[in-house]
Amino acid sequence: MSRLKEWSDLQQVRPIEELPDVTGGREGELLLKQLVGSCFQFKDAHLLTGRRIPSKGQGRRREIDLIVCTPKMIHLIEVKNWSGRLEVRQGAWRQTRRGGDVVDHGNLLETNRLKQDAVVEYLRERGIDLDDQIIRSHIAPKIIFTNPNLQLEDAIEARPDVISRRELDDYLGKQPSKKGRAETMFSSLIDCCLARESKPGESLGSSTFGRIPAVPYKQIVARLTEVGTWDQLQHYGGRAVTGDVVSLRLGGTIYRVGELREKAGLRPIPVRWTRGRSLGLFKAITGLGSLGSLKLGKTRFRLSTTDTVMFHAVGEQETTVHKLIDLQQIVLGS
Repeated sequence: MSRLKEWSDLQQVRPIEELPDVTGGREGELLLKQLVGSCFQFKDAHLLTGRRIPSKGQGRRREIDLIVCTPKMIHLIEVKNWSGRLEVRQGAWRQTRRGGDVVDHGNLLETNRLKQDAVVEYLRERGIDLDDQIIRSHIAPKIIFTNPNLQLEDAIEARPDVISRRELDDYLGKQPSKKGRAETMFSSLIDCCLARESKPGESLGSSTFGRIPAVPYKQIVARLTEVGTWDQLQHYGGRAVTGDVVSLRLGGTIYRVGELREKAGLRPIPVRWTRGRSLGLFKAITGLGSLGSLKLGKTRFRLSTTDTVMFHAVGEQETTVHKLIDLQQIVLGS
């Protein structure tokens, strides 16, 4: 393929932004995507992002957006950035979007219970020396709605397993201004969880069994910290897709995911393109410099606009091919 043809292909790529439902509350969503696999400590609590819990009993891995571990409780938090209005009808969580479309999300609480089951199973298999019932009583599944443009039905907002954006804002406003965005968001969420633990009805176990014994608590934090995280494709323009990288094709060579992990480690793999029209045209005409490049370990590869990555997105039945020309970064999970 000629360099002028590659330059022309590159100019036709348009930014792929987040979905409309995300943009209203995108700070929380983007932080999660940027910090997948991260650990954060605050006030004797640990916050873990983007974990996927294996479950032999369920025959699959369960994705958990955030896990907040405190000496009293393990909070499993599902993050939603929906907009419009949310209500529960006959057990189903029904969202009416601002355009009038109605989306039935099924029973979110049942999904959270399955995640709770997966965590109990995972910790038992990793040798945590506590009875399953005691572990379960110290796990509190939650849903946090981060989009300020979502109107929650009163009965939903009053639930102990729901955190609204309005409630989170109360804690966001109390954080020191010198903190960064991630630290502010995560500190506020930990403060919210700690405050929830002092309220009646947070969990049957919080009043029955009290604090988690110190030694098992340290083991629980360690086991949840080491659990695997998802891979991500970060598109030019901001949208991120979560799932599993299968392989990377560079020219005529295919690199399987195991080889990619060996070469790149846990560092993100930037996909660099000269997207500026004038500089790209100069490179295409003169042959000076590459239009695209990618670095694996110590090896830098020149990219073609036909290079691709094979990816299996969360929730999809089939793997799909993504052109590297559309991407700005590949993140390999642990």
